[in-house]
Formats: sequence, structure tokens, C-alpha cells
Amino acid sequence: MKKHFAALLFICAGVAPAQSPSVLTLDHCLTLARQYSPRLRILQGRVQSAGLAREELRTTLLPQIRLAAMPIYAPFGSKLGYDPALSNGGQIVGQVVLQQSIYDGGVRSLKSDQIATDLARLDREYVLTDRDLAFAVQQAFFETLRSEQEIALDRESVQQLSDYGELVQRTYSGGGAAYTDVLRTNLQLADARMTLQKAQDEFALDKYRLTELIGNPIDTSFSVEGVWEPERPDRTDSLSRDLNPDSIAYIELSIADLELKSRMLDVQMAEHERWPVITFAADAGYANSGENLKLGPADRFSAVGFSMGLVVDLPLITWGATALRIQERQTSVDMLRLETNLLQRSLSAETKRTVLQLARSRERLQALRRNSKMAEENFLLTKSRFAGGGGLSLEVLTAQQTLREVKLAQLRALADIRLLHAHMEQLTTQ
Repeated sequence: MKKHFAALLFICAGVAPAQSPSVLTLDHCLTLARQYSPRLRILQGRVQSAGLAREELRTTLLPQIRLAAMPIYAPFGSKLGYDPALSNGGQIVGQVVLQQSIYDGGVRSLKSDQIATDLARLDREYVLTDRDLAFAVQQAFFETLRSEQEIALDRESVQQLSDYGELVQRTYSGGGAAYTDVLRTNLQLADARMTLQKAQDEFALDKYRLTELIGNPIDTSFSVEGVWEPERPDRTDSLSRDLNPDSIAYIELSIADLELKSRMLDVQMAEHERWPVITFAADAGYANSGENLKLGPADRFSAVGFSMGLVVDLPLITWGATALRIQERQTSVDMLRLETNLLQRSLSAETKRTVLQLARSRERLQALRRNSKMAEENFLLTKSRFAGGGGLSLEVLTAQQTLREVKLAQLRALADIRLLHAHMEQLTTQ
């Protein structure tokens, strides 16, 4: 009995989501996308990696201590062997070696500046990626919302044509309409039903796109709920003049500047390859030779001791390799500088273009709202005239088609305005 009861609970749990589909809001979608976005996780990993590289560089300031062991056997004789003055019959060495960098040609300081630059750039890239993700989610969300509301519009159109079809059929039965009116009405009704099916298919595809973007494996039986008006008042008039220093577009330019600074540090590090590197080295431990070991204990020298000294490393001939690296990295800097200038012009043009499109879309929406009211009145009046015997069936069908097209254009204009506003936020919002 318990097994059957558990199975029943399992089946009910599986059926419940299908009977009560979830409703997603824009804020919910944004939260899920930020929680599951691989791009944000990748940037977080890059920030962590850069922080670890900075900590690793700091450890090079401390003395480097290592243990060295070296057993060597080098026999010698009158006919075979190394010069005993050089080999001493071999060596047995066990030492603790200490090395401390005194001067590294300024490379460590340049690397530290570069890592700090990379960390600042990654922080800004995270902000940009988050903003781009938010825009992509808004785009997918409002496309899904538009598809959902377009289905409601098409259902309304099907209902209008169905009601009118019944009217035409009654009129035809009473002799007040031709059979061509019935055929024409049924044809337009069938076309409206096909349009509704197409809208439902598009809605399903939009939900799949939204589900993939937010990264959460949820059932596509969900619906979306939202409003077309933006939550914040529009500030496009003031934002269109210049880029706000706190805006995302300005941050994108700052990322390019930081990347340029990092490349310039690469050039300086290549130039510093010509500078000397000075290292203090010391060791302490046991070092003995084969010759010394052959002596008796009384005559044998002590093998425990220490040594210290300075090591100066200065490249003399590199066959032009350093100069070529400098030239290569300088070319990269010049190219990146040109790309930064192009980016600045592109962002400025994109902002002004979006402002213009937003203004034109608002004007078009106002006109469509006026037309929608007139199309509604025209459809009702034309239908009333036909019912009273003073109008043509073709006029009613044309009025109904016009009404649907105007409402559909109004819905799409709302979606365009909302997406343009989201794009404007992507470019100008802090």
C-alpha cells in the first residue's frame, strides 16, 4: 500500500507543473541568467587567475631558498680520466642555496603594473558582460512577451471572423448574402487560424531561446508577464549629447585604454631585456671531493662551509631578437590605438542612431494608437451596415483585416520601443 501511495505522489508531482505552468517576470529571468551564466563565471575565473598571478609575483621579492644535492664520480689515472685539478675525482655536495634578486632590470615592477591593469580591465569587462547579458535577456523576454500577446491578438481575430462567419451564414440562409461571401469569409477565417498556429509556433521557439539564455532547465510550459513601459523615466535627450563618464559605453572605451596600456607595458618589458640582472647568491652545507676523501682523517680538509657572491647577467649579442620583439609589440600597440579610435566613433554613432530610432518609434506608436481606434470603429460600423443590409461582406472582411494589421503593428512598435530603450540603457546607463 505504501509503495502505491508513493508512486501516486510521484505521478502527481510530475503532473503538477504541467497543470500550473510557472509565470516568469523580467526580474526573475535576469536573476536566473546572472546565476547560471557561463560568461560571468569565466570572467570571475579570469579575475581569480589574475589575482593569483599578482600574489605569485609578490613572492619573487622574497629570498628563494632551495636544497641542492650533487654526487659525482670522476675517476682519473695515467691513461684515462679528467684532469684531477679540475675533477678532484668527483664531488659530493649537499647545500642549502639562497638567491635574492637585487635588480631585475625593472621587469618585476612592469609586470606588477600590467597585472593591476589587467585586473582593472577584467572588473570593467565583468560590468560590460553583465550589461550585455541583461540586454540579451530583455531582448529574448520581450520577444517572448510580444509572441504571447500576438497569439492573443490572433485569437481575437479568429473569434471576430468566427462570429462574422455565423452572421454571413444566417444572412445567406435568409437570401441576403451571396455564396461567395460565405466562401470568402471561410477562406479568411482559415487563413487567420493558420496565422494563429504560426504565432503559437513562434512563441514556442521564443520560449526555447529564453530558456537557453537564462540557463535554467525549466519546462517551456511557462508563460511570461511584463509591461511594455520602462521602469525608469527616459533620459535619452540628455544622454544623446555626450557619453556619460559612468556609462557602459564610456567603460567600454576605458577597457580599450587599459588594454592599450597593457600592450605598452609589453613594449617596455621587451626594452628592459637589454638591462642587466643582478642577483645575490649564497650557499651553506657540505661539499667534498674525491681527492679529499682519499686522504686520511688527519690530513683531510673540512667539507662543511659556505660561500656567497653576486651574479650579473647582461645580454651582449641577441642577433636582433630583442629589437624584433620590441618592433612586434609596438606594432600591436599602434593597431590597438587605431581600433580604440574606431570604437569611440562607433559608440558615439550607435548612441545617436538609437536615440533617433527611439524618437521615430514613439511617433509611429502614437499614430498607430490613433489608427487603432479608428480601425475598431470602422470594423464595428461596417459590420453593422452589413447586418442591416446596407454594406458589402468584402468591406467587413477588409475592415477586420485592417484592424488586425494596425493592432499587430502597434504591438510590434511597443516591442521595438522597449528593445531600443533597453539598448539605450546598455549604452548609457551606469
